[in-house]
Amino acid sequence: MNRFVVAITLVLLSVSCGFALDITLKSDVTVNSEQVTLADVATLQPVEKKLAKKRLARSPAPGRHIRLERVNIAHQLELAGIDAKSVRWHGARKVVVRRGARRLSAADLQNYIDAYLRREQRRFPGVEFKFVPQGNIKPFNLPAGALRVEVIPAVAALLGSRRFTLICRVNGRVVKNLSVSGKLQAVADVVVANRNLRRGQIISSADVTVTRLDISKLRDPLFELDAVLGKRVARALRRGQVVQGKNLDIPPLVQKGALVKIVASRGALLLTATGIARQDGRMGEVIRVTNIASRKTIVGRVTGRDRIEVEF
Repeated sequence: MNRFVVAITLVLLSVSCGFALDITLKSDVTVNSEQVTLADVATLQPVEKKLAKKRLARSPAPGRHIRLERVNIAHQLELAGIDAKSVRWHGARKVVVRRGARRLSAADLQNYIDAYLRREQRRFPGVEFKFVPQGNIKPFNLPAGALRVEVIPAVAALLGSRRFTLICRVNGRVVKNLSVSGKLQAVADVVVANRNLRRGQIISSADVTVTRLDISKLRDPLFELDAVLGKRVARALRRGQVVQGKNLDIPPLVQKGALVKIVASRGALLLTATGIARQDGRMGEVIRVTNIASRKTIVGRVTGRDRIEVEF
C-alpha cells in the first residue's frame, strides 16, 4: 500500500513539474527603456527574477509601437533553455508594446529659448530680448524620463545670434540636437554720438547721448555715459552711430614729453623729483622717464595723472 502511495505521489509530482511555470501575457503595455523584457509583457508564477529579465526585443521609437506574438516569445524562451512543455500560457496571444514619449512642439522650443534669454538678461541689464523663429518646426517625440534642454546661441556673446542650438538630454543622455533659426531682437538704452567725432578726440558730455534702439546686430554696445566720457575716439564715429567698445581708447595718464612727478618711497622715507616722460603711459603701465636733475633715465609705474612711482 505504501509503495502504491509513493508511486502515485511521484506521478503527480512529475505532472506538476511538467507545468511548473505559468505565464500570463498582457494585451497592451507601455515601456520606457530601450529593451522589452518578459516582465514588461507578462506576469510569471512562480516569479523567476532571472527569467523576468529575459530580453525579447528592442523597444520601438518613442511614441511608436510593435506587436509581439506569443509563439515568438515562446521561441525566445526555448533559446534561453526553457522547456516549452514546462510552460502554461494564459492571457493574450499577442502583446502591443508602446514606447513612452514626451512630445515637444514649436511652442515648447520657444519657451526654452525665452527662458534662456531671461537668464542671460543678467549680463545685459536693461536689455529686452525677443527671439522670433523662422520656418515651420514640426513636433517630435523624445523618450520619457527626466528632460533637460541646453540652449546655445550661435554667437557666444549672444548679441548678433541668428540661430540657437538646442541639446535635449533625457536621464543625462543626449537624445536629440536641433537648430532653430530666426531673428533675435534686443532693445536697450545705448550711447550714441550727438555729432561726428574724429579719431583721437576726447569725448565730452556734449558729444554723446542715450537712445533706445535695437542692438541685435551689435557686438559691444555701451549702455552708460560713464563708460564713454573722458575716453578717446579710436575709430571715427558718425552722428547717430552707436558707440561700441571698439570705437574707444583710454587716453594715457602720462603723455610722452610731459613733465611728471617721480616718487620713491621706502618705509617712512619719501623722495620726489621731476622728470620727463619718454613714452605714453596708462594706469599701471611701466614706462621710461628721465630725471631732470640727474639726467638718468629710469623706469617707473604710472599711478596717477603725471605721476610715476619707482623703487630704490
